[in-house]
Amino acid sequence: RFSRLKVLTSTLPPSMMALRAAAARTAQTSGIYSIRCFSASAARNQVSAWRKPLAAGAAGLAFYSSPCLADGANKDGVPPFTMDAPKYDQSSFYGRLMGMYDYIDPRTLLLTSEDLKKSLAALEQYKKTGKTPEGMSDAEMWQHRKNVEVSIHPVTGDELLKVGRMSAFVPMNVPLCAFMLMANGTPQVLAAQWLNQTYNMVNNYVNRSGATVEWSSLLQSYALAVTASCSIAAGSGRLMKAVPALQVMGPFVPYLAVISAGTANVSFTRMEEWYGKGVAIADEEGKELGMSRAAGQQGVLQTVLSRSCFLPIAPMVMPIVGMKMIGSVAPVLTAGAAGVVVEILLITGCISGMLPVALALLPQKMEIPVSKLEPEFQNLKDSKGQAITKVFANKGL
Repeated sequence: RFSRLKVLTSTLPPSMMALRAAAARTAQTSGIYSIRCFSASAARNQVSAWRKPLAAGAAGLAFYSSPCLADGANKDGVPPFTMDAPKYDQSSFYGRLMGMYDYIDPRTLLLTSEDLKKSLAALEQYKKTGKTPEGMSDAEMWQHRKNVEVSIHPVTGDELLKVGRMSAFVPMNVPLCAFMLMANGTPQVLAAQWLNQTYNMVNNYVNRSGATVEWSSLLQSYALAVTASCSIAAGSGRLMKAVPALQVMGPFVPYLAVISAGTANVSFTRMEEWYGKGVAIADEEGKELGMSRAAGQQGVLQTVLSRSCFLPIAPMVMPIVGMKMIGSVAPVLTAGAAGVVVEILLITGCISGMLPVALALLPQKMEIPVSKLEPEFQNLKDSKGQAITKVFANKGL
């Protein structure tokens, strides 16, 4: 049993609380991973920023640092501390990327309960006085806020189980991905897929949005994901034996199994959004306009594409391509024990460097033209009497 710490919900910044609320309908989504990520404001003109995702991934991998901070950075290179806004500029792709790297920093797993108590005390003092505690720098306050956000549940105030934290994202998924890619024979393939989906369920529970969890929904999505991933993995193996020409696709079977499970899981757990009531939409002034199924469909589609299809490419496809390239130049590095070590290093690098890129590509807040919504949202006007041409909705995780 892990220790429990209690903290007032108001100690946490509004941005995190808003994300928790928005994640209520999406906490069970899975591709390879279930993500409790930074909330992001609507981003505009992102196309040019997406042209260098590989460079951004490599830059972020180096010490999880970035100059893309919020405005007004001080001599320490950090902005003045606040509980009302994120440390990194969330209006840009690079800011979201660095926020994600900060969030998955595995060093926070080394924090003790005493460390967390100190961070909570510092934030509580700031909340009471509105000022940084005497003798403490802005950089130290940002670190205290980071410690709390990644380690404490904002609703229950409990310390999160370490194995399910986002800071365990890389340490947990490296062995899982390695097992899935190196599994040999049907029993190992099925065991790898089952372990992966079991970890997803643990992650979903630890990062739940509320104090409790709807176990029936969680277990249903777990069963669906296990069934889909194992069926695809086992079925593909039999198909390749029956049709030898398809054996060239063998290394990509784990990827196909993972995206199938992720797509089925997202579609099931968020059915109310794309087939039921839809999601809440609001105008530029923040006034809620109602529930839109069309907006929900766009949110689910973007989640499937980014989370279930694009995100698994880094750990499930890139290492395969990398091993083939290395093998063509230095075959000795891809054989025996050396091959295992090289492949694990490739998997670690791809997960650490590229997956946050996938998560940062699309803003959390969607901007949708009214023309793509239902008839009842056409010809609406804002408080100034001007026609509403676009609305905003949360994409979900």
